[in-house]
Amino acid sequence: MKIQDLIQPEDIYLDVSASELRQALEAVAEHVARGTGLRAESVVDCLLEREALGSTSVGDAFAIPHCKIANLRDIKVSLARFSSPVDFAPSGDEKVRFVFVVLSPPDQPAAHLKVLSQIARLLKRSEVRRRLLEARDAQDVLVVLREVAQAEGL
Repeated sequence: MKIQDLIQPEDIYLDVSASELRQALEAVAEHVARGTGLRAESVVDCLLEREALGSTSVGDAFAIPHCKIANLRDIKVSLARFSSPVDFAPSGDEKVRFVFVVLSPPDQPAAHLKVLSQIARLLKRSEVRRRLLEARDAQDVLVVLREVAQAEGL
């Protein structure tokens, strides 16, 4: 399972408006729900439960909200870039502009971890983070991800 095969143009949402964590996750969940048949509220609840364990912010304006959710057959990865930074921690010191949301079936823990690992590898490169934040459209985001994924063998 390669990260570049999991992300499609319709799974990339740019210039999403949100001012706080719940609102940000609700906006993404609405899009995800349309493509998976899941209820948006279930997706938000699952992601917020995971955030309660600790912020999924990885620094430099990026986060990887993720959870395992029932009634999902395959891993789903969606990306969103917010029009302005969103606080991802109660302290207010983890501003996020870009998220990779990973939803997995509960019976695929190894695949879930593999996808998270691949995203983390992509985000280690400052050039990748800069290009994702500056992308004009979903196609630009895909180009960046595919270039780096191929270079990294992901």
